[in-house]
Amino acid sequence: MTVVNAIRFDDFSGAMVCDEQVSWGNMERKGDVGDKIQSIVPTSLTEKFGLVAAYGGSGTSSVSEEIKHLAFHFLRQEDESRQKYPAKPGKFLTIQQVADRIFGSICEMKRRHVDEYLFHRFGFKGIDLIRGYYETKNGKVDISQKEIIEEAQSAMTWKGGFSELKFLFVNRGIMAGYEPQEGFRIFYFNMMTFSYEPVQAVFQSIGSGQDMSDFAFADFVGTKTVQERRERMDPVDAMVSIIHATNLASANNIGVGGYFNIVVIDGNKPNAGRLNEIADEHAKLASETVAAYKAELVPRKLAFDTIGELIFSGSSFDKVERNLFRKSHNERALSRFLRGYKP
Repeated sequence: MTVVNAIRFDDFSGAMVCDEQVSWGNMERKGDVGDKIQSIVPTSLTEKFGLVAAYGGSGTSSVSEEIKHLAFHFLRQEDESRQKYPAKPGKFLTIQQVADRIFGSICEMKRRHVDEYLFHRFGFKGIDLIRGYYETKNGKVDISQKEIIEEAQSAMTWKGGFSELKFLFVNRGIMAGYEPQEGFRIFYFNMMTFSYEPVQAVFQSIGSGQDMSDFAFADFVGTKTVQERRERMDPVDAMVSIIHATNLASANNIGVGGYFNIVVIDGNKPNAGRLNEIADEHAKLASETVAAYKAELVPRKLAFDTIGELIFSGSSFDKVERNLFRKSHNERALSRFLRGYKP
């Protein structure tokens, strides 16, 4: 259970935000992890080609980690292959091609996990079920028992929400990235339907907190003109919106909580600085600032200046926090609000 949100600022930049809570056993146990969103591009490729991309997943943490690892690995292999057999100099995969490769890796991973289940359960794999037999050292064995065929088909298609493989099929993901040929783009992956698609809207949300996030995003986008949505939204304004969406999910969804992880992608910066991760106390202060602003405990300009300094200017935490309290309407009320008192 989680929430992963992504938003587009313009053709060159955007951001992703997620919580850190994970749960086991029907929400009976919870924990926090700080790496639901991770860069999937080796640093050397970013420096060489200007490609940056981050992937965030909801569902089973181990499956999301496997997807990130596979993406990192095939990008590194692609670079090594191009060094041996040079293609166009100075060009690498487009962000669309990266998404294509990720989807291909997801499909292969799904088949591998399903085949592992089928082999340990019945002694054959998916291709054997399709052709109707499997081979052993003693010869060919027909797959003809109705109950076995039905269970194997359910495992391969997740018919009826097949419980043994729920860990695999419940996963969804968002990849956001930038490279010079196509600019900034967001892609959505769904392992329930085994499909993926480019996100045409300016935002995308996944996870148990998607319902509340979508409300917040819809309200925000509704205040923008078509031209703003298509061309450029103010990055600080959009960042306040995505943090607010994540705050709402955290406050209203039992599966969302903990500190936030914020990733900002900016294609206008030098290659090595195009992906910036904000975590720990900086991300916490950002979420608190937006919550206080929405509760009308700090004015809009102060809230926006604080987010700008924290997220985009790299100002020190202590300096920004002192300034926030000093310039707030009521320092005591702000302190009590952030400690859990009702506004």
